Amino acid sequence: MTSVELRDVTCGYGPQRVLDGVRFSFGAGEVVALVGANGTGKSTLMKTIAGAIRPLGGNVLIGGEDLRQMTKRQTALRIGYVPQIESPAFDFTVGEIVLMGRMPHSEGLFETKEDREAADGAMARADCLGLKHRPKSELSGGEGQRVRIARALAQEAPVMLMDEPTTHLDVRHQIDIGRLVRDLARDGKTILVAVHDLNWAAAFTTRAIVLGEGRMLLDGPMPETLESDVVDRAFGVEFVRIRERGLRLFADDES
Repeated sequence: MTSVELRDVTCGYGPQRVLDGVRFSFGAGEVVALVGANGTGKSTLMKTIAGAIRPLGGNVLIGGEDLRQMTKRQTALRIGYVPQIESPAFDFTVGEIVLMGRMPHSEGLFETKEDREAADGAMARADCLGLKHRPKSELSGGEGQRVRIARALAQEAPVMLMDEPTTHLDVRHQIDIGRLVRDLARDGKTILVAVHDLNWAAAFTTRAIVLGEGRMLLDGPMPETLESDVVDRAFGVEFVRIRERGLRLFADDES
């Protein structure tokens, strides 16, 4: 079981600081929602935890090991990362893209029977197996998002970071991804999801980290955290909370 711990992490780009002093940890079986308004640093923090950018200060520990000391392969064996968007240089097919998730497990070309079975299983779980032979250029935004999720699943890393995984997805696939995330946590995965849809977060995550004002504002269990007026402050709106068949939040258009 692999835990993730952030110790006073400062992140950003060059001299530009986006977040300061972020401190929290999460472990196997948790689905933690990273929430906040656009521009509050959710994606920047996800990239920092994934090792895509180096922290400007503090430490990220994966299973007790400092991320700075890991090679790219060691990081990829521990962390599966689903970016919000990406622009591949070549027009690979869906099957080829998902097989790329097997690269950390291979000493050479990723074409073993085990790799192909893992990739097919990942595509089936993300509901994109039927797209296997389609080139990336022919995919819709939602289809591309499911393919990125399948690639991370094929990676079989114990930690999964998902940056806005429901972006571009229709309602049915948003629910399917929520159920998949919940199932992965039950299987022992350690999951952090950056999400702007608070109602999706309320339905499918167990805890919320609220970002705003260049720092972490709140960390608490779901849905109690969404009851806090800190969430209203973070998003700059006053939410109306409906407490029937679970908590639901709606922006008050008169606030």
